[in-house]
Amino acid sequence: MTDDTACFELPAVMKIEDCEKLHAFLMGAQTQEVRIECHLVERLSGLAAQTLLMTKAWRENALQVTLNNPSAGFIAGVTMLGLTDELLAVEVTQ
Repeated sequence: MTDDTACFELPAVMKIEDCEKLHAFLMGAQTQEVRIECHLVERLSGLAAQTLLMTKAWRENALQVTLNNPSAGFIAGVTMLGLTDELLAVEVTQ
């Protein structure tokens, strides 16, 4: 990660307003490396996971996306939604 890495912290439970904020953040960070803090997540909604899938295209274009400190709730949500390969295959740091 570089000094100009864009960072976003996911809340414990993402409401629709939080998903809108995440979407706006990701739209504004399309050309940057991105770090998403996941340590607070207790429950990951489908909309939140779908919004995080936006970064898949960036990874395909060699931009670094890091899901930092995924909580048990984050991992459980990703697994339950069947998105393990898509979201947990990203660089994950703990």
